[in-house]
Amino acid sequence: MNSSVFAQRRPSGDEVEDPSIRSGARISASLLALGVFLSCFHLWRVGAINLTFSDVLFSVALVRLGSAGRLQWNFFAVLTPIWLICLTAMLAALLVSSLANGDVFRWAIVAAQYLFTFLCLPMLFLGLSQLELRRLILCLIAGVTVVEATGIAAYHLMGSHEVANAWFGPDFLTGGRRLGSFVGDANWNGAIIAMTLPFVIYAVRTHLLGAALGLAAAAVMVWGILLCASFTAFGAASLAIVLSMIIGRSLPSVRVVILFGAMVVALAASGYRPPDIFEKRVAPALQSGSLDNAGTYGARADLIQEAWLKVEDTTILGLGADQYREFNAQSQPVHNTYLLLWAEGGFVAMLAWVGLLFILLLVPLSILRWHRLESALCLSVLTVFLINTMASPHMYHRLWIVPVLLAVGIALRAHAPVLLPTEYSHGPEDPAGIAPRT
Repeated sequence: MNSSVFAQRRPSGDEVEDPSIRSGARISASLLALGVFLSCFHLWRVGAINLTFSDVLFSVALVRLGSAGRLQWNFFAVLTPIWLICLTAMLAALLVSSLANGDVFRWAIVAAQYLFTFLCLPMLFLGLSQLELRRLILCLIAGVTVVEATGIAAYHLMGSHEVANAWFGPDFLTGGRRLGSFVGDANWNGAIIAMTLPFVIYAVRTHLLGAALGLAAAAVMVWGILLCASFTAFGAASLAIVLSMIIGRSLPSVRVVILFGAMVVALAASGYRPPDIFEKRVAPALQSGSLDNAGTYGARADLIQEAWLKVEDTTILGLGADQYREFNAQSQPVHNTYLLLWAEGGFVAMLAWVGLLFILLLVPLSILRWHRLESALCLSVLTVFLINTMASPHMYHRLWIVPVLLAVGIALRAHAPVLLPTEYSHGPEDPAGIAPRT
């Protein structure tokens, strides 16, 4: 891969030494770090619209880095034009369908969400250096750990879901005592945990986190995923961990095994059992091997079957952006991104979405031979993302894409480490280029 294709504008010597340049860079880095930390705090929004505090921080960082010339316009190199064509085709198909059958105002809202998520954020994250991305990985791990630790404490200390929701927001804890925490949805909360666990493995393997600290963060997340009681999240997390270990050859060290064993013994001695809601919603499906026993799978399967029949009539023109809920008797979108886009935007919209996913997958597959650890991280995160495209409606919420872009960015930088800023050296003893210049 030609590094010049990805190279960002390097500051001159005078710019590097300019205190205002350095101060501006620190402010932008802080905005990004806080934005990533808060990316899973979906309940923390500006008003009633889908604009979170994290989105505001990313927007300010976009403006600052854009004015400094640090946005990566060519974020996928030779594949960037194909990415843009796919994104344009998807939104254009939704627009034509909305003009014919739907509501153009709703299209504008959906299009703005997709453009911010799949155009603006790639320009922001995929122009960062390896060092910057690794720091943001720690912010993501910290954010998810805080979300789950707070949720676990509220789950066990607050008497009812009404009290928890009054304190923290709607669906922090569902009536069935499933943990949504600050994500605001139990299924999404479980998915975010599943996407973050591979980062914990990567952070321990690359010594960003010590073994004890990494195991503690992982334990909190696993505890959180049990309280989410989502079969999809539990299965996706298990698969992501297996992929991370097999592809990245990340078998746990003796120290980690001992620490893990001690935690298991301590839990067994305390008489701890999985939460009742987990045993009710997830355990039966694991024991029987049948998805019919997994939570609300039956109801979602009915929606998928309904959508599959509907797309026979929406191959050319769809129902229009965000209009499937108007057609459905339960006023719900189908929880399958492919069928939803097909129903609302026609076959072209669905095909364009598949094209975007294919480009994302090409990144880790193209470096698998040379950088197994980074490829394992990216493939594991993308696997969870792909599983959730089969179980979720529109995927433009930033809590989905932030982990994906961090993993993709790490994979890209593994193959092009010269993208690091000039204030970091690239000596033979520092092949990753993360050692500060002396």
